[in-house]
Amino acid sequence: MVSINGLSSVFPDNKVFQHEIKDLGRKLFSSRSSFKKMEKVYDNSGVNKRYLTQELDWYLSEHNWSERNVLFKKNTISLLKKSILQTIEKTNTKPEKIGGIVFVNSTGISTPTIDAEIFNLFGFNNQILRLPIFGYGCAGGVLGLNRAVTIFKSLRKSVLVCNVELCSLTFRPQIFSKENIVSTALFGDGCVSYLVEEEGNCEVLESMEYTWKDTLSLMGWGVENDGLSVIFDKVIPDFISKELPDVIKKFPVKKLDGYILHSGGMRIIEAYKKIFNKDKTIMESQNILANYGNVSSVSVLLVLLEMIKKKYCGNFMMCALGPGFTAALSKLKLNSHD
Repeated sequence: MVSINGLSSVFPDNKVFQHEIKDLGRKLFSSRSSFKKMEKVYDNSGVNKRYLTQELDWYLSEHNWSERNVLFKKNTISLLKKSILQTIEKTNTKPEKIGGIVFVNSTGISTPTIDAEIFNLFGFNNQILRLPIFGYGCAGGVLGLNRAVTIFKSLRKSVLVCNVELCSLTFRPQIFSKENIVSTALFGDGCVSYLVEEEGNCEVLESMEYTWKDTLSLMGWGVENDGLSVIFDKVIPDFISKELPDVIKKFPVKKLDGYILHSGGMRIIEAYKKIFNKDKTIMESQNILANYGNVSSVSVLLVLLEMIKKKYCGNFMMCALGPGFTAALSKLKLNSHD
């Protein structure tokens, strides 16, 4: 048996409501003639509040690569220390007994990678297997799990998985574009961690990854002099509605009791409702979007955590999509015990 255990989440201290983000957009872009037309994005995003690493005034000014990366590393390590401590305490695990660590992220760069930083903080075994994963975006929430399962099956030792996304640090206030405004309306910051091991309240039964050919332009980052610029094509929701059902047919699942879906935005959630016949569990994804925004690879794990807290039972399909363009799937069996 392979299970998820000790799933924990931690967020920055700055809780920000959507009307505050809308006001920020007005301060930056209201002089642009087309901003009024774009302003409705804030109201239609499905986000009520979220958490950010910096206070709002920080986002009014331009910042260079160096400053962003210093903040990325500092905040990532701070959040992870808290989250990993929670995971270790929940599972009563000794750090030196952990055989592997998987670190998933798409919003900052560090070499040595953050898993090496964590290794030095927690007294892990010197022979620990480290796997940093960068660039899967939202799909990293499921793919990090799938990679950890592979490592666990090889080592037969607990594998620590850490997802940290500090999306807000990539914001470029001098750029007036639809993509930039949509990203400010949607994205938040946060962190999760958990162990993949034999025992737990969430058993991993199956997994699959599917990458569509010739879809590189749908989603990703552009690299600019001052940082990363977001790329996402407006056709993504329609693409998901059209293409994902055929991929799901390839996934070896029979009866399902619901879905654990990445909360990518209201248009993505509407696509899910169309595909999965408005299954009631999709509301869990919608609620996570409302309360945390889109936290990239962290989001689908927040949905899972909420469903564990609410004691959902049965077989569920976990799904997230990201750059590539890639779909990540996992079949989980949730048990009601804590």
